[in-house]
Amino acid sequence: MPENKDNNVEANSAGSETQGEKLIETPLSEPAVDPKAAASAEKAATVDAKAVASAEKAAKPAKAVKAAKPSKAEKFEKAAKAAKVEKSEKPTKAEKAQKAATPRGRATRKAARRWPAIVAGVATAAVAVAVVGAGSLFPGVDATAVTTPSPHVLPVGESMANCQGPTQLLAGSAAGADPEFSPSSSGTKTSVNAVVLSSAAGDIPGSQIQGLDGKFSPLAVLAKPSATSASAQASASAPVLSGEPKARAEVLIGKTVAGPSVLRLDPLGPESSQGSGSVIVEATDGDLAGLAAATCQQPSNEVWLTGASTMVGRTAILALANSSLSPATVSLELFGSDGPVQSAGSKGLVVAPGTVRSVVLSGLAPDSDALSVHVKSVGGPVSAVIQQSVLRGLTPGGIDYLAPVQAPASSLAIAGVQVRSVAESAKITAQNDYADADTALMVTVPGIKDAVLEVKAFGKDGQVALPNGGVLSAAAGKVSTLSLAGLPEGSYSLAITADTAVTAAVRLSSFTKPGAAVDFAYAPSSPRLGETHLMTLQNDVDTSLVFAAFEGSATINLVPVSASGVLGQGKDVEVRAGTSVAVNAKKLLGSESVAVIASVSGAPAFGSQVLVKDGGAGIAVLPLAQSSAGTQAINISTRY
Repeated sequence: MPENKDNNVEANSAGSETQGEKLIETPLSEPAVDPKAAASAEKAATVDAKAVASAEKAAKPAKAVKAAKPSKAEKFEKAAKAAKVEKSEKPTKAEKAQKAATPRGRATRKAARRWPAIVAGVATAAVAVAVVGAGSLFPGVDATAVTTPSPHVLPVGESMANCQGPTQLLAGSAAGADPEFSPSSSGTKTSVNAVVLSSAAGDIPGSQIQGLDGKFSPLAVLAKPSATSASAQASASAPVLSGEPKARAEVLIGKTVAGPSVLRLDPLGPESSQGSGSVIVEATDGDLAGLAAATCQQPSNEVWLTGASTMVGRTAILALANSSLSPATVSLELFGSDGPVQSAGSKGLVVAPGTVRSVVLSGLAPDSDALSVHVKSVGGPVSAVIQQSVLRGLTPGGIDYLAPVQAPASSLAIAGVQVRSVAESAKITAQNDYADADTALMVTVPGIKDAVLEVKAFGKDGQVALPNGGVLSAAAGKVSTLSLAGLPEGSYSLAITADTAVTAAVRLSSFTKPGAAVDFAYAPSSPRLGETHLMTLQNDVDTSLVFAAFEGSATINLVPVSASGVLGQGKDVEVRAGTSVAVNAKKLLGSESVAVIASVSGAPAFGSQVLVKDGGAGIAVLPLAQSSAGTQAINISTRY
């Protein structure tokens, strides 16, 4: 009988061990077991299978009555029975190792790894409860709500506009990047012009012209930096209204330069300053004889240029200017009349800060009669201009700077298309190698889908019919040309619509008579005019301002600026819907005007500046510099 009791004690101990393992596997579901009791059970003698089975059955009711606390006598009797089956000596090292390898040891380690996951789950639940509680504490709050976008004003820095340098004649048959140039002709004159507008209170921003020679050498100072700090200007109160206008300007006209430059403007407190500049090159002799002009260009990381030619006798030089303090790495994407042009030398062109890098396009795309270039830069922003020149045998065929066109779009506008009489143009183009001395629209389709375009020409009296109804099919990845030779003589603006994004520019020619010198110019597509635009007027060049409105009537207000910076009385130019108007700036505003401030009201309007050399064939078209005044802001939407 005592032996059976001992067996029951051993069975109960084994059952407790089984329960201990279950408790460790699910620590949140079962109560914990005394580790000493479990150890005692592991050291107990082995019993037969029947005794173990009966002990497991006996253990079940023991679990149910476990909640009752045993008396002191029962505790003493249980301890005495356990002592009979335990060894009197301490366990050996082998027994300790065997104990560590038992299933209980493994279960303990497994449970230790699972506790962090359980704690993390509890923490997640607590966060969820906190969120629900917050919703109860703050009724009406929607965690999925989107707030109304609010404008956040961006900090402003100095404004920059890169100005092209003199025309350059290649030395020999140089091609590719970093070519050599011959000295300019003695009859070449290069002038830079600039105008800077003050604030409404009459404060002129600090402004100067620096050379892009790698050292930012000072060339001219329009206005010294204001003594009032930018922060003080930002917090200053509005100027007192006295009934007298305080706005004025600083003007620089006809400054001779020997290289490319940059116009820098300090900000006016929290707002960007407004100014513009241009470069005019006149050459009366040499292979580059003609008139070339370019608007000083705000640097960008992406620029499109359209209309270059690298055929025999045609030279196209791309100038990349970096006026920032960071190096620029430039890649070129080329499109020709036969499709995209692949060239290993068009990638990874580094332009150092404060320098200009020249690329001869014939080294990348030889024998191309129509070429477009997509310029992309990483790092510092750049400006890009193509110097295009023509030499027919020994006869100069003209020169011009190809300005950037509007980025690819399905709706474009080109103002300032000058057309000579049909009969005179036919005589010029009939000469040998003069086929490209005509007026033509050049369209580039950079995508993979062909484009169908509708081109409308508007003159002073309204729309004028074009050959083939103005409908043009342009192949994807190519530059296509539409002749405008059928237009009557006059000044026009073009409205272009397409079923896919395209770029566009118009090549136009000027001449005196067959056999004499011929010049050409490119009129680029440009965005609609904004609130304020600045232009300079040079005395020895005849300037016409061309404005167009296609969808409705617009009013252009022109304010003259004198050499001393005084703003004169403005005059309005009315542009009826569907018309293009050209006005002579000096005749309208006075011969003493050296700059113009143009502002637009009414329907969307477009404009350009056309320069013509009196008594010669020289011609150039300047797009109006885009406005950069005021503050810039971005809309930010917050979610919670």
